[in-house]
Amino acid sequence: MKTFKRILAAAVAALFCLTACASAQTYAPVELSGDARYAMNLFLSNFTEIGLGSVSTWSDDKELVDFAHDHMWFNAYDSFEYGEYANENNCRVSDDRIQSIIDKYFAEPRQVDLTQTRFDYDGEYYYHCETGGWINSGFAQTVSVCPLGDDRYFVSFMTFGGGEFWENDVFSMTIGEAAEKFGEPANFGHAVVRAGNLSDRSTYKMESFN
Repeated sequence: MKTFKRILAAAVAALFCLTACASAQTYAPVELSGDARYAMNLFLSNFTEIGLGSVSTWSDDKELVDFAHDHMWFNAYDSFEYGEYANENNCRVSDDRIQSIIDKYFAEPRQVDLTQTRFDYDGEYYYHCETGGWINSGFAQTVSVCPLGDDRYFVSFMTFGGGEFWENDVFSMTIGEAAEKFGEPANFGHAVVRAGNLSDRSTYKMESFN
């Protein structure tokens, strides 16, 4: 009986050690391939470029609607129309892509109330007075990616190139290359990202961004 208890105790101890090692391995940063680094930088930059402080898949409708609107401003500029509108507004964009953008970028998207926004809204279009004052807040450079399990990753990043012109080739840069070209990072942040395949941008979803 004593021998059995010793064996059982040893087995339990070994299992504990294996579990601890597995847990430590789970949270250790992973080395990204070139494709994965590009995909992560690109995905995060959809959030950094519009100057978000924080947003998550559980944010209120207003934050999600405004994210989608601002995302279009930086990535689908030709969707906006100019003219003379009510309340001295001179620019508008249709609401027809708002929900699909939210569905594309967030981990647990829900049907949002399109009336919840910082813009004037008439049930079809969002309006604002455009003065040319929108400035991109920079692109993301991934610092570390730590797996949390279940295709969830804790990601830390720096932001470079705020207020400057840049193209998609920046997503392939190293942090050193970004710093050499754009100077000091403009900001720092972290996010929890879900991705079925780190090399495939289409599998990425944002859980929380700060």
